[in-house]
Amino acid sequence: MDISTIRNRIKMIEELEAENKISKELLKSALDNDEDYVTAAKQARESLSKRKRIKDKIYGEAENAKVVEDIKANKEEMNTLQEILSTELTDYYSKQKTDEIEDAHGRRRKFKLVARLMPSDYSEN
Repeated sequence: MDISTIRNRIKMIEELEAENKISKELLKSALDNDEDYVTAAKQARESLSKRKRIKDKIYGEAENAKVVEDIKANKEEMNTLQEILSTELTDYYSKQKTDEIEDAHGRRRKFKLVARLMPSDYSEN
């Protein structure tokens, strides 16, 4: 794979992203100009707001607040463990040249490495 192919693919993706951005703006404008949609959206926001108030009240009750905090703590720990695992699997792959590993229960598990292109630091406008 040569670098020009990669650069060309990046350019194609950026062009499609720009096209989608314009298309989404057109659709948003069409929605904003439709009275039925605007009315329905307002009603939906009010309903969601009411639902959130009720949910927050229930979550704020003593017995539920503890459960909410436990879930939050578990999520934070899971995120940390996931980041560590990702680094470990990347290292394992680079050394073993395989995308399979045996888990603690003896089962073969496949894993996937993902590369993402970060946004550029400049604008071509």
